[in-house]
Amino acid sequence: MERKKSLNLALITYLGTLLLGGYLMFILHSAEYGILLSTIIVDVTMTLVVFLVSIKINNSSMYDPYWSVIPPFIIMLWMIWLNIFNLLTYIILFGVFIWAYRLTRNWMIDFKGFGHEDFRYIDFRNKFVKLYWIISLVGIHLFPTLIVLLSMYPILIVFENGITSEFFIFLGVSVMILGAAISFVSDSQLREHKRLAIKSSITTGLWRYSRHPNYFGEVTFWFGVYIISFSSGVFLEASLGFIGMLILFNFYSVPKMEKKLLQNKPDYQNVIDNHPRFFIRP
Repeated sequence: MERKKSLNLALITYLGTLLLGGYLMFILHSAEYGILLSTIIVDVTMTLVVFLVSIKINNSSMYDPYWSVIPPFIIMLWMIWLNIFNLLTYIILFGVFIWAYRLTRNWMIDFKGFGHEDFRYIDFRNKFVKLYWIISLVGIHLFPTLIVLLSMYPILIVFENGITSEFFIFLGVSVMILGAAISFVSDSQLREHKRLAIKSSITTGLWRYSRHPNYFGEVTFWFGVYIISFSSGVFLEASLGFIGMLILFNFYSVPKMEKKLLQNKPDYQNVIDNHPRFFIRP
């Protein structure tokens, strides 16, 4: 499927998904369901809609924009549900929008159309031939949905419990924007490196100080979301999402990407030997 048609299909899919999610949240609110349970129901339902489209076009990459498009939408639903519209809630929403814009923009720039599929999904296809769509449902669609929702939970904690220390709102949002900026810069540097068709691995810019500064920026963003929770107090459960993200990137995303780079870049072992793995440091 060519790029333009693929973009139109993605746009229609996500507009329909958002409309359904908003309507379902309204119904659950009217039925006096709790906000957390309602959010889980809405989030999973929207994921299933995208999953059905993924099956229809035989491409799990339909889910990729979900990671960044849905979180700000859910936060706006929370604000409407709880009727909390003030400067601090708008600041939190702004921090999430900065991150979502960067990630969605990045997806649109690199998107080649649904004639292509993420290499990790192709690996799943080859490894789990008959069970692929079950793996896709659980591992590619539902798992990311739930871990992102868990990582957003600190914001709901603040919205429900109120703010006792504004300092952690400003600190957390600053860290969120810093994380998004790190990812934006590192993605731009990598894209320029590819545009110049340089055969060697990238070791300039932020990539001089980390083998995966874009992943580091992503985890930094979620750490900022966790910091926000301290504005309402100390909640152990608020840390679970950030810890999950840290584990996900360090034990899946980084090893998966490095395996691919070792196969495609003859000099990448030298990069591994001489550059920090994840955290940005000299």
